[in-house]
Amino acid sequence: MDFRRLLLVTTVVTAITAVIGVITAATGAGLTCEARWPLCDGAVFGLFPANLMSFIEWFHRLVAMITGFLILGSAIAAWRGGSRLRVRLATLGALLLTPLQVVFGAFTVLVHEFVFGYSILVLTLHFGLAALILSLLIAATVWAYSEVTSVSVHEIQKAETVALVAFPLLIALTPRLLFTFGEIAQLIYYSLGFAIFSAIAVAALWGRELGLRAIPLAGSVAALLVIAQLIVARQALGDMGQLLILGASLTAFGLTLASVWHVRGLASDPIASSLASD
Repeated sequence: MDFRRLLLVTTVVTAITAVIGVITAATGAGLTCEARWPLCDGAVFGLFPANLMSFIEWFHRLVAMITGFLILGSAIAAWRGGSRLRVRLATLGALLLTPLQVVFGAFTVLVHEFVFGYSILVLTLHFGLAALILSLLIAATVWAYSEVTSVSVHEIQKAETVALVAFPLLIALTPRLLFTFGEIAQLIYYSLGFAIFSAIAVAALWGRELGLRAIPLAGSVAALLVIAQLIVARQALGDMGQLLILGASLTAFGLTLASVWHVRGLASDPIASSLASD
């Protein structure tokens, strides 16, 4: 497989793994292990699960294992293929963080007697590491493709528009706002959240490649706010948590809207557009 395609596949699978991890925690599937982690009920990657919860836990492990090998393969390919230093360092960073992510994944199963059923600190670190690994892979993918293809303000506009269109549904799915925050709602919510985060991150990285200061700044803040609200949504923080989530969502939406408007102005100005493309 081509190195850039491998990076892209790795990034997408990493995002999918993070969403599956959220659903695994939401259903309480990890708790089927109890004190028998890592063997749990002895099933082998869900082939012979004792029950549905066991299947979810082992399926998550299987996908996570595949993701780990993809990250390893991407890092090896980056260092052996002569990619630029920033691509190599990004893939190496993702690779080095992966074992730590596995450790915190184990803690989410083993440590479940703390506040709200899980340790808030462990859950936050586990989710934060997943977001950081995904961020490094997104950056590596964008940088790798930028070595062979040029980008314009029109591509930035398209990426930000994707995020902008998805924001209203994400806001509507805010925990306990309009819908019960069950497993299906969480699946859609976190899938949208990671998609929006990825689109904003790609736009910010492209903006940085073109030397557009406003786009990376707005995108970085918006992306961090999206991740922050996804973290808060995993905690049972009541009305205050809901307000924090809504505030982060609306602020990120506003920043993205302002960025789209700014990019639209650049795209309609032939001189500014040509300068950005040079």
